[in-house]
Amino acid sequence: MSDSPAPEGRKTKAFELLASVAAFAREKGIAMNDPSLVTQFIGDAEPRLKAALSDPPLIHGSRTERLFEATVLSLGKFRLLKTEDVGRVHAADTCRAPDFRVVLQDGEQWLIEVKNVRCKEPFKQETRMSAAYLASLQSYADTVGAPLKLAIFWSLWNIWTVVSPDRFRRPRGELRTTMQEAVVANELGRLGEVTIMTRPPLRLVLGAAADMPRSLSPEGMAQFIIGSAKLFSGEIELTDVKDRKLAEVLLLYGEWPADGPFVVVNDGQFAGVEFIAKPEEPSDQGFDGIGSASRIFSRFYAAQTIEGDQVIQLHGEAAPEWFAPLTNWDFKNSKLPLWLFHLQPPAADPARKDPGASAASPVL
Repeated sequence: MSDSPAPEGRKTKAFELLASVAAFAREKGIAMNDPSLVTQFIGDAEPRLKAALSDPPLIHGSRTERLFEATVLSLGKFRLLKTEDVGRVHAADTCRAPDFRVVLQDGEQWLIEVKNVRCKEPFKQETRMSAAYLASLQSYADTVGAPLKLAIFWSLWNIWTVVSPDRFRRPRGELRTTMQEAVVANELGRLGEVTIMTRPPLRLVLGAAADMPRSLSPEGMAQFIIGSAKLFSGEIELTDVKDRKLAEVLLLYGEWPADGPFVVVNDGQFAGVEFIAKPEEPSDQGFDGIGSASRIFSRFYAAQTIEGDQVIQLHGEAAPEWFAPLTNWDFKNSKLPLWLFHLQPPAADPARKDPGASAASPVL
């Protein structure tokens, strides 16, 4: 069933809600046309709903699943993405449906189980999965003939990794991996992940409307009406729509800290303010990394769904228009200089205990 919104003026029928009521009615032996069914259903659901809303692992895990879905939509390199673990499953053997099925652009299909990991020690991030749990996922994958992948969100670092569990399966069937190992074996590049680099700084200049009152007090308090918003790469103004959109995304959600506002003065008069984003420790190579696409999007998603340390929404907006242009970026004519690195994991070597080192290749 599609999650696309219904056309304007049409109401979406409550199929999922009806299924939940029908299951409750059968369990309690209540006829579907019994006038008391709705009252009894609500009375039963209220304490369970309150318990769910007060269960942080459940809330954060559910949000992470929705974040992964929105991330894949935003990276854009797929043919089909659907929720796999909904509806009834009848199987000859015990199995567990992973969270998602994705059809890649080359037609290969993956089954993906999403896992949220947050350890207290920043540099000691690791996750484990029991042999029984992993075996139940693998049984489903083997039955439908699609490889199993684990999408792990290392939430303390805002990092996504998609890995093949066989790389980290232990002799007794259980799984254990550290974040460092998972980053090296990351296959998210198949779904469009890239590391984005550009030339610093990025600047946002908010110009004061010249036909409206504007002033700057001796204490530095500016009063003005915004008449223009211009984006710059260094001293070069970005006027192309694609350049401006990507620069805005990088400035707002990239990894370079933004300082400001700084006063802009033209011909001795107050003209507006500017914000400047640049790396804390610039390199001497002329360009610097501003973040991976998935990490940049995760910050945007967090701004919609998290307040402080509390989850306030499970669903946020995807942004499929953000990174799709990178596939056919006009490097020759763009005023926003870009270097795109696509990380690929090394081939698995059964004789090695570590997953190896990733290879980086610039997309020019």
